[in-house]
Amino acid sequence: MPLLLDNDDVQKVFSVQTCLEALEQAYLAQAKGAAVVRARSQTYVPLDEPDVQYCLKTMDGSLPETGYMTLRLTSDVVSEARVNGVPRREKLARGPGGTYCGLIILFSLRELAPVAIIHDGYIQVYRVACTSALSAKLLARQDAGDLGLLGSSGQAWAHLVAMNAVCRLRRVNVFSPNPERREIFAERARRELGVAAHAVASARQAVEGSDLVVAATNTSAPVVDGHWLASGAHVISIVSGDQKTQRRELDDETMRRAAVVVAHSKQIARDTNQGDLAVPVGKGILTWDAIHDLCELVAGRAPRRNSPQEITVFKNNVGLGLQFAAIAPRVYELARRAGIGRELPGEWFLERMKP
Repeated sequence: MPLLLDNDDVQKVFSVQTCLEALEQAYLAQAKGAAVVRARSQTYVPLDEPDVQYCLKTMDGSLPETGYMTLRLTSDVVSEARVNGVPRREKLARGPGGTYCGLIILFSLRELAPVAIIHDGYIQVYRVACTSALSAKLLARQDAGDLGLLGSSGQAWAHLVAMNAVCRLRRVNVFSPNPERREIFAERARRELGVAAHAVASARQAVEGSDLVVAATNTSAPVVDGHWLASGAHVISIVSGDQKTQRRELDDETMRRAAVVVAHSKQIARDTNQGDLAVPVGKGILTWDAIHDLCELVAGRAPRRNSPQEITVFKNNVGLGLQFAAIAPRVYELARRAGIGRELPGEWFLERMKP
């Protein structure tokens, strides 16, 4: 009987460490050709509101040895309006009662039917954050511990938690445009994680002097100036963009100073002309050949840092079904063993073909 798991159910069995381990194993499988991944698809429908449209997003993947195929889909209403003169992309809570619609459907490879339908919200933010943290584990200086964090959303919080799991954070300077939110964020970090977190008044103050820099924003214009970066910094950026909207968090100078640049998927960045990579390549600052995929880095097939002074960049440029294929089966199996979730009638999801 398929298991329905909401975000509260997921949180009961989820751990950052398990997520990190699952992703690392998945990228190793991808590097060996033992994973199935389809590029993300986004389909837009215009609405009768300025700067607002509907978007259906899907991605899927499988680690065949697990016995599952995983489909993640979101049904969103998206705003791309300017906030304080800066273009920002934001999902709008247009479901009943201010809700969103995001689902992970886990299928049995052998018995066809779904074994689980999982709300995607909790897994969604942590699969991005743990992917970023995995890059820090492999590229940041061993003594890195001063984090400059841009953003104060749930995605920024997940990044803070994940980064704290792979690095011993000494200090966190957080900036977001809303002073109240960044103060609340810093106080929560001190209270829940015990880290020395401080809200600062500008992105520059957050970035300068930090050996770890994470941009976890919803901007479409650069928020990191490469001139601010300290020697030896590892820089992470998560906005992706697509063929419709070219988005950036990092400026050209960041890429000019980078000794190593790794993408989540270089091919998707090329195919969709993603700004943080495609624009510097177009200007001759980078070459596509010099950019490597995360799976290559995990498998030891890509360059790593050669000195404590080098600046490294991870462009977490796109969501992959592989991430959900790595994490969702573990969540489902842990929940099943723990007796968590609601069972649905299996016959709802299977049919007989009539002649």
